[in-house]
Order: sequence, then C-alpha cells, then structure tokens
Amino acid sequence: MKYFLLLLSVFITTNSFSQNKLALIVAVGEYPSNSKIKPIASVNDVKYIKAALSRNGFELKNIDTLINSKATKKAIINALKQLSEKAKKNDIVVVHLSSHGQQIRDQKTIELGKDEDDGYDEAFLPYDAMPKYNPTGYKGENHLRDDDLYPLLLNIRKKLGGEGSLLVLLDACHSGTGTRDESFAVTRGEPIPFADPENPMDSVINLSAAETSQGFFEAAADSLSNMVVISASSPQQVNKQVIINSEELGSLSYSFYKALQEMTAENTYELLFEKIRATMQAFIPEQIPMMEGYGQQIIFNGKYKSREDKVYIRVGDKTGVGTEDSVFSIEKGLMDNIATGTRCKIYKAAGNDIYTHAVIKRVDNFRSYGVAEKILIKSDLYEVKMDEENYGNLEAAVKLNFTETDAPAKALEKQVKQFIKPYSFLKIADPADFQLEVKNEGAGKRATLTDRNNKTLWSAGILNKDSLNAEQKKQFIAEIKRELRVKYLRTMPDGGELATDVSAEIIPAKEYNKATGIELESGDGYALHIRNNSNHKLYYTVLDIYPDNTVEILYPYKTKEPADYVVEKKNVVIRKLAVSKGSPAGVEFLKIIVSKEPMDLRSVFEKKVTRDHMVSFQTVLDDLFNEKQGKEATRADISNIKTEEIGIISVSFIIKKS
Repeated sequence: MKYFLLLLSVFITTNSFSQNKLALIVAVGEYPSNSKIKPIASVNDVKYIKAALSRNGFELKNIDTLINSKATKKAIINALKQLSEKAKKNDIVVVHLSSHGQQIRDQKTIELGKDEDDGYDEAFLPYDAMPKYNPTGYKGENHLRDDDLYPLLLNIRKKLGGEGSLLVLLDACHSGTGTRDESFAVTRGEPIPFADPENPMDSVINLSAAETSQGFFEAAADSLSNMVVISASSPQQVNKQVIINSEELGSLSYSFYKALQEMTAENTYELLFEKIRATMQAFIPEQIPMMEGYGQQIIFNGKYKSREDKVYIRVGDKTGVGTEDSVFSIEKGLMDNIATGTRCKIYKAAGNDIYTHAVIKRVDNFRSYGVAEKILIKSDLYEVKMDEENYGNLEAAVKLNFTETDAPAKALEKQVKQFIKPYSFLKIADPADFQLEVKNEGAGKRATLTDRNNKTLWSAGILNKDSLNAEQKKQFIAEIKRELRVKYLRTMPDGGELATDVSAEIIPAKEYNKATGIELESGDGYALHIRNNSNHKLYYTVLDIYPDNTVEILYPYKTKEPADYVVEKKNVVIRKLAVSKGSPAGVEFLKIIVSKEPMDLRSVFEKKVTRDHMVSFQTVLDDLFNEKQGKEATRADISNIKTEEIGIISVSFIIKKS
C-alpha cells in the first residue's frame, strides 16, 4: 500500500508540473472584394505550421486556427485572450500570423503609444481591415497594430511564468515600397503606408522621450516567460512568397517548417533562427528576417543553454543567382580578431565534424570575406571557427610588473607568458600599452591590468598563489581586446562611400561659446541631429566613446532592433541626450555609422546578460556582393565583391570638470 501511495504521489507531482503545448494560427489570404486587397497564399501556410508543430509534441486539439473571414480584428484579439486564459504556468505557446502587413501612422502622443523611430507603427491587416483612409468611413480602426498585440502577449507571458516559452512568428510585411515591381513576385504587404490626415507625418522625427518604452521586450522579470519573435522581414521591407512543390506560401512559414526538420531536442531558438535565415536568403537574398528575444532558450522548452560564441556564415552572391558557392561572408571585421590570410574551419551548424577549410581573403570594418575549399550550399547553415586570433594592424604590448621574486611569482610570470603566446597581436614588451601588476595580498596574490592612463581594466585575486584560472585568463584577454576595439574606433577616420550623404550636429540645450567649442558638464542636455541628404533611406548606429575609453551603444537602443533606426531620404532625426553623471573630464566622441543595411555592434561592446546567461540576439549584417550571373556562381577569389557601403561621421564635445 505504501509503495502504491508513493507511486501515486509521483504521478500527481509529475502531472501537476506537466507542460502543455498550445498554438494559435491566424491566416488571412482572401479579403473582401471591396477592400481591393490582393489575395495571398496565407492559408497554404497553415498545413506547414501544423505539421511542424505536430512533430514537436503539439496535439491538434491544442492548435486553434482563424482563417480568412474568421480572422477579424475582434476575433484575433479574443483568440489571444482565450489563449491567455487557457495557458498555465510553464506551458509552451506558439502564435503564428500570416496576412498582409502595412505601416500605419504612429499614435499622436507618447501617452497613446507613440514609440516608433520612423513615425509608423507596424500593423497586420485582419479580414475586416481596409488599406486606405476614408474620412467618412474607415480610419484604421481595424488595423492590428504592434501596440495592440503587446498587452495581449504580455498577459500570456505572465501566465506562463519564468519557465514557460512564447514563440511568435510573423509572416507578413512590416512595410513596403511603392517603387518595387510586384507584378511577378507576390509580396505580403500594402506598398503604401496607411495615410492619416488627422495625424500628419512631420519632416523631423523626435522620439527621444519614447525610448523609456521598450515595447515587447521590457526588462526581463522572473515572473514573465521568455518571448521570441521571428519576423519575415525588416520594418522597411516587403515579405515575398516562395514556391514549393508548385504551391506558393510564406517564406518564413516554409523556412520554419524546414528548419524544424533539422533540429534536435537540445537546439536553441537562436540556431532555429539562423537556419530560417539561411533558407529564406537562399530564396530571397535581399530579404532580412529578424529575431527578438532571448535566443538561448531551448526550442519548445522552458530551459536555457549557456551562450556559445558562434559565428555563422552567409554563402554566395546577394543577387540570388545560383544555389551554391565557395565564397562566403561573416559579420565580423577588423575589430573582431579577423585578419586577411586567417585560416579557418567550416562546420555544418550544430555539427562536430569539419566540413571544409577556408581562408579569409578580405577584411572590412565590420565584415569579412573568405573562400572555402569545398562548395557550400546557400540554404544550409554553416559555422566558422578561426584557426588563430589575429588583430591585423592592431597590436598591443603588455609590461609585466611583479613586485615579488619568490617561486610562486616566477611560476605565475611563466604562466602569463605562456597563455599570451598564442595571441599574435599581443606581446610582452616595454614600453607597453598595458601593465599587468602582481602583488601579495593576504594568503595569495592580486593581479591588476591597467592602461597607460593608470585606469584599472581588470583585477583578480589568485588564491593558490601561482596561477590564474581559465576564466581569469579569458577575462584578461577580453579586456585587452575591448580596449583595442575602442582604440580602433577612436582612430577610425570619418569617411566612406555614404559619408557625403549624411551630416551630424550636436546642439547643446544651453547657450555656449562657439569660439571655444561645445563644453558641457555632468547632466547637461543636448540634441544630436542626424540629417540624410540622399535619395534613399539609411540605417544608423551611434557609438558614444567617453574620455576614459568606455564605449556605450546609444542606438540601437536597448532591446530595440537595428532595423528600427532609419533616417528617411531628405529627412532629419533628432535625439535628445544628456551627459552621463560621473562622466570623466575630457573629449567625448559620438561616432555615427550609416549603412544601407541594418547593423548591430552591441554584442562587441555590451554584455546583455539577464537571466541564466540569456543574451539578446545580435541582428546580423547582410553582405554586399556585386552581381554575378549564372547557376555556377562559384569563384576562387573575391575581386568582384563590393566594399561595404557605409559612412562614418564623428561629432564631439568637451566634458568640463564639475
């Protein structure tokens, strides 16, 4: 009897912590004829999504669908509310939306939800939405804005709790362009934003006050589940459909289905996204899918894996001609230990066996290009590992200063020389850029790394007197790398192909003496003006380099995505900022980097670790290849690859001593 009760208690305990898998699929492909919205193949997505989920433990009875006329705005909102009511702690939830998408003017005030850098909300078109404003009829009330989705998804996250998981798939256009020929390749979006005469677009975008609102991804709390959002395209792009087995369907929906077939139980959402991206860009090279959220969570699971520093490659030519190539690019450049001639190994993603070897042939500021010894398939995902660490033209010398000459000190000095040796950019010398000082401290020793300004970069206690542990050695090297990157940025000259198209200016909030330049004190406010004088939109990144060489990524801001930071043609963006309290005296630089593709340097300078080593996803750079025709687009050199299209502009001011 006692044994039976024990078994029963185990069963009840297991049952009480069981994890349900729930899903909602919304697909709108046919709209009312009076809407004049073109039909798309959203309904075809449903069977692919259902099949993918079914193979991963989702029971059909727990997969709800809203299709065409059933998918009104009210019905979608009610379905999400019901999903929140049904969800329990630790459950796994998937929400999939396939429909047309359209930009719509952002709310009039921050209190009402004004939070978009480009002045537009992204919205989905439910069955009862209309694509055009009508002063006596439709005014956008049935558009399903991202602002509408946020509280509904937040409620689901609250129900799921810290060990739950919410995956959102958005297979619709965020926006479109009226200049694209859409008569052949079917896109999922209205090319013209929803105009609202009652809320006209200003020529200047000033949303600095809205930046405290982080939208879907506010600071993670243990009471909320992780939420991963995968979108088919960036905010300024259309989302094209693909043809599979003579049937059109969403590029994201198919790529999700294909990627899940290649995943194992312990793979993460980050790997899922990378596989999705590889498949999508094999079909549509110019389309940039996006992912937000903590990618280190295991797919359809509440657990997380420690972040691994993996570098995935982009195979082939951006024109999309050909299905294979030997040339590839990676989204790392001169600041990331990459040098021309570096040899590397290529692996199939999540695999342990070497697929082929490769050589880096060219390195630009923020990306590099290599050639593999074997042909690479564009729709497959590959990881690259460098055979050696090299900083190209960036070098550093370290002076060793050991105050003691006892046996433990000599052993420690020998160890330091040994673990520095493999880093070709680093040497022991005097004069030096850095000093490693080791002194007795209590029962052990303390090692301290300083720069030439005597600023402490790293310090660690050595309890067993004569050796640094693996983590301490890793941190020591990481701090030197970071300082070299900052040095590179500070000395990186303004210029680049796009530099003449952009201007930047700092406008202090208070009057200043123009003859002596801009001088500010701690807490003083100022505005950064970024003006795009070109005839095409540009994405921007802003780096703040303090006098003590600390680097802060101002934009992209926190958990927002790089594709949100765009200056439209012939337009100005204004950012209101202030000198950080406690900033050291000296010259503070703002480096503005503009590009035709969104880019993200946050992973280089910031550790965005929150719960259990979860790290926000780094949006990758799209490579920029010249056109190369023919199915056999393989090549043994990179002579036809364009240099990266960027512009670098610096502005600065002096921080006075308080």
